[in-house]
Amino acid sequence: MPSCWVLVLAVLGGACALPAPAPFTYTQALAQAVDSFNQRPEVQNAFRMLSADPEPTPDVQLSSLQRLNFTIMETRCPARSGARLDACEFKEDGVIKVCSVPVLQRGSHLVFDVACVDSTVDPIRVKRFWLLLRVAVKMVAAGINLFKVIVRK
Repeated sequence: MPSCWVLVLAVLGGACALPAPAPFTYTQALAQAVDSFNQRPEVQNAFRMLSADPEPTPDVQLSSLQRLNFTIMETRCPARSGARLDACEFKEDGVIKVCSVPVLQRGSHLVFDVACVDSTVDPIRVKRFWLLLRVAVKMVAAGINLFKVIVRK
Protein backbone atom coordinates (compact mmCIF):
# COMPACT_ATOMS: atom_id res chain seq x y z
CA MET A 1 0.00 0.00 0.00
CA PRO A 2 2.82 2.51 0.67
CA SER A 3 3.93 2.16 -2.93
CA CYS A 4 0.60 3.58 -4.15
CA TRP A 5 1.05 6.69 -2.00
CA VAL A 6 4.60 7.10 -3.25
CA LEU A 7 3.31 6.96 -6.80
CA VAL A 8 0.57 9.55 -6.10
CA LEU A 9 3.05 11.88 -4.41
CA ALA A 10 5.51 11.49 -7.27
CA VAL A 11 2.84 12.41 -9.84
CA LEU A 12 1.70 15.42 -7.80
CA GLY A 13 5.26 16.53 -7.23
CA GLY A 14 6.00 16.28 -10.96
CA ALA A 15 2.89 18.32 -11.81
CA CYS A 16 3.95 21.04 -9.38
CA ALA A 17 7.42 21.11 -10.88
CA LEU A 18 6.11 22.00 -14.35
CA PRO A 19 7.10 25.51 -15.37
CA ALA A 20 4.40 28.15 -15.14
CA PRO A 21 3.13 29.40 -18.50
CA ALA A 22 4.81 32.58 -19.67
CA PRO A 23 2.79 35.70 -18.89
CA PHE A 24 1.07 37.51 -21.73
CA THR A 25 2.80 40.47 -23.28
CA TYR A 26 0.95 43.67 -24.11
CA THR A 27 1.18 42.93 -27.84
CA GLN A 28 -0.19 39.39 -27.37
CA ALA A 29 -3.06 40.71 -25.26
CA LEU A 30 -4.00 43.28 -27.93
CA ALA A 31 -3.91 40.59 -30.65
CA GLN A 32 -6.07 38.25 -28.57
CA ALA A 33 -8.57 41.04 -27.82
CA VAL A 34 -8.96 41.79 -31.56
CA ASP A 35 -9.32 38.06 -32.26
CA SER A 36 -11.97 37.84 -29.53
CA PHE A 37 -13.92 40.68 -31.18
CA ASN A 38 -13.65 39.00 -34.61
CA GLN A 39 -15.20 35.79 -33.22
CA ARG A 40 -18.53 37.51 -32.57
CA PRO A 41 -21.38 36.20 -34.76
CA GLU A 42 -22.39 39.67 -35.96
CA VAL A 43 -18.90 40.44 -37.35
CA GLN A 44 -18.97 39.74 -41.10
CA ASN A 45 -15.53 41.08 -42.13
CA ALA A 46 -12.51 40.76 -39.86
CA PHE A 47 -11.22 43.84 -38.06
CA ARG A 48 -7.54 44.68 -37.75
CA MET A 49 -5.66 46.87 -35.28
CA LEU A 50 -5.34 50.49 -36.41
CA SER A 51 -3.81 51.97 -33.26
CA ALA A 52 -3.43 51.35 -29.54
CA ASP A 53 -3.12 53.61 -26.52
CA PRO A 54 -0.39 53.35 -25.37
CA GLU A 55 1.40 52.25 -28.52
CA PRO A 56 2.94 48.78 -28.20
CA THR A 57 6.58 49.21 -27.17
CA PRO A 58 8.90 46.86 -25.28
CA ASP A 59 8.69 48.96 -22.10
CA VAL A 60 4.85 48.70 -21.77
CA GLN A 61 4.00 46.02 -19.21
CA LEU A 62 0.55 44.44 -19.33
CA SER A 63 0.51 44.13 -15.54
CA SER A 64 0.67 47.92 -15.21
CA LEU A 65 -2.52 48.50 -17.23
CA GLN A 66 -6.11 48.53 -16.04
CA ARG A 67 -7.60 48.60 -19.55
CA LEU A 68 -6.60 47.94 -23.14
CA ASN A 69 -7.63 50.85 -25.37
CA PHE A 70 -7.34 50.46 -29.12
CA THR A 71 -8.91 51.31 -32.47
CA ILE A 72 -9.74 48.71 -35.10
CA MET A 73 -10.84 48.97 -38.72
CA GLU A 74 -12.79 46.62 -40.96
CA THR A 75 -10.82 44.65 -43.55
CA ARG A 76 -11.78 42.89 -46.76
CA CYS A 77 -11.23 39.40 -45.31
CA PRO A 78 -14.20 37.40 -44.02
CA ALA A 79 -14.15 37.14 -40.22
CA ARG A 80 -13.92 33.36 -40.01
CA SER A 81 -11.75 32.73 -43.07
CA GLY A 82 -8.68 31.86 -41.02
CA ALA A 83 -6.59 34.39 -42.95
CA ARG A 84 -3.77 36.18 -41.16
CA LEU A 85 -4.99 39.65 -40.19
CA ASP A 86 -1.76 41.40 -41.15
CA ALA A 87 -2.27 40.06 -44.72
CA CYS A 88 -5.79 41.54 -44.95
CA GLU A 89 -6.17 44.94 -46.55
CA PHE A 90 -8.34 47.57 -44.88
CA LYS A 91 -11.67 48.26 -46.58
CA GLU A 92 -11.72 51.62 -48.35
CA ASP A 93 -14.85 52.77 -46.48
CA GLY A 94 -14.49 50.25 -43.64
CA VAL A 95 -16.06 50.76 -40.25
CA ILE A 96 -13.72 52.11 -37.56
CA LYS A 97 -14.39 51.11 -33.96
CA VAL A 98 -12.90 52.42 -30.72
CA CYS A 99 -12.53 49.60 -28.21
CA SER A 100 -11.83 49.25 -24.52
CA VAL A 101 -11.15 46.04 -22.61
CA PRO A 102 -10.64 45.67 -18.87
CA VAL A 103 -7.53 43.61 -18.12
CA LEU A 104 -8.80 40.63 -16.10
CA GLN A 105 -6.40 37.79 -15.49
CA ARG A 106 -7.73 34.53 -14.09
CA GLY A 107 -4.83 32.25 -13.39
CA SER A 108 -2.79 31.94 -16.55
CA HIS A 109 -5.66 33.08 -18.79
CA LEU A 110 -6.77 36.57 -19.76
CA VAL A 111 -10.51 37.21 -19.90
CA PHE A 112 -11.60 39.61 -22.63
CA ASP A 113 -14.86 41.53 -22.47
CA VAL A 114 -14.36 43.70 -25.54
CA ALA A 115 -16.61 46.77 -25.76
CA CYS A 116 -16.44 48.71 -29.04
CA VAL A 117 -18.33 51.70 -30.41
CA ASP A 118 -18.37 53.15 -33.92
CA SER A 119 -16.07 56.12 -34.15
CA THR A 120 -18.30 58.00 -36.60
CA VAL A 121 -20.30 60.92 -35.27
CA ASP A 122 -24.07 60.53 -35.30
CA PRO A 123 -25.33 63.38 -37.54
CA ILE A 124 -28.89 63.12 -36.18
CA ARG A 125 -27.69 63.93 -32.69
CA VAL A 126 -25.92 67.04 -33.97
CA LYS A 127 -29.02 68.18 -35.87
CA ARG A 128 -31.20 67.72 -32.81
CA PHE A 129 -28.76 69.71 -30.70
CA TRP A 130 -28.89 72.68 -33.08
CA LEU A 131 -32.68 72.42 -33.31
CA LEU A 132 -32.89 72.40 -29.52
CA LEU A 133 -30.56 75.39 -29.30
CA ARG A 134 -32.69 77.32 -31.82
CA VAL A 135 -35.88 76.57 -29.84
CA ALA A 136 -34.17 77.63 -26.59
CA VAL A 137 -33.10 80.97 -28.12
CA LYS A 138 -36.64 81.61 -29.38
CA MET A 139 -38.09 80.86 -25.93
CA VAL A 140 -35.63 83.23 -24.24
CA ALA A 141 -36.44 85.95 -26.82
CA ALA A 142 -40.19 85.46 -26.23
CA GLY A 143 -39.61 85.72 -22.47
CA ILE A 144 -37.68 88.98 -22.90
CA ASN A 145 -40.42 90.42 -25.12
CA LEU A 146 -43.04 89.41 -22.53
CA PHE A 147 -40.96 91.05 -19.78
CA LYS A 148 -40.73 94.27 -21.85
CA VAL A 149 -44.52 94.34 -22.31
CA ILE A 150 -45.14 93.85 -18.58
CA VAL A 151 -42.61 96.55 -17.61
CA ARG A 152 -44.19 99.13 -20.02
CA LYS A 153 -47.63 98.78 -18.39
